[in-house]
Amino acid sequence: MASPVRLYQQEMHDNLGFFPTWLPGDRIEIGDAGVLERGRFRRMASLAELGIACEVDTSAAEQSVQYTSTQGTRIAATSGAAAALARAEITVEFSREGAFVFHATRLHLRHLQNRTAVGDEIVKAYKKAKWDKEWLLVEALHTAERATIIVSEDTSAGLVLAASTQVPIASISLADPKVNLTVASTRGKVVHIIGGKGLHPLYSCLRLKDPLFGAPSVRPVLGLGVHGDEPAFSRPGINELLNS
Repeated sequence: MASPVRLYQQEMHDNLGFFPTWLPGDRIEIGDAGVLERGRFRRMASLAELGIACEVDTSAAEQSVQYTSTQGTRIAATSGAAAALARAEITVEFSREGAFVFHATRLHLRHLQNRTAVGDEIVKAYKKAKWDKEWLLVEALHTAERATIIVSEDTSAGLVLAASTQVPIASISLADPKVNLTVASTRGKVVHIIGGKGLHPLYSCLRLKDPLFGAPSVRPVLGLGVHGDEPAFSRPGINELLNS
């Protein structure tokens, strides 16, 4: 049976095209090099540590995302009688493992700009035994001004959030900076970040190609890339993340 983390990561990737960071609050940066262990990126080195120039471009466009698992999640809000728009409770109930809520505001895409040059330098580092062919390179990620991410690790779990807002509770994002959310109670095993600031919740990777014949090169590792694949890289797929 698939683990809760696998179910969460599979659905997020299938719908958004990026790996979801696990644990949700883990810090991942462009230029980090590492391996996947049980669905989690483990940093081993970085381009900066290897003396490889890393040029990062940040998109001016921003977006907010609200995504809830297609099965096993129910969200209900109730307002206090005395101050209908000031105090409220939001109940999140899960009826299966891996069910989740993902709300993020002001997502910005950042990506490695000089990928071809970086690929050439990684090939050189590989030939000098300074780069492990199993390493993945973080080449794109989304940063979020605020994010609320809740994932159930039980077949029956949930939590209650206390909210303070002047906006009608039914219309808000759980990552809205105007809403002060606190955890009032939890039930079962739930991994959660409520209103986390400056998170990096989504990322993609590249890997060095190592053909049986000919020189190594570098390829992408995700399935969906910011740009087309460069000759030096390959892109790992979701199954590699899930089976790590």
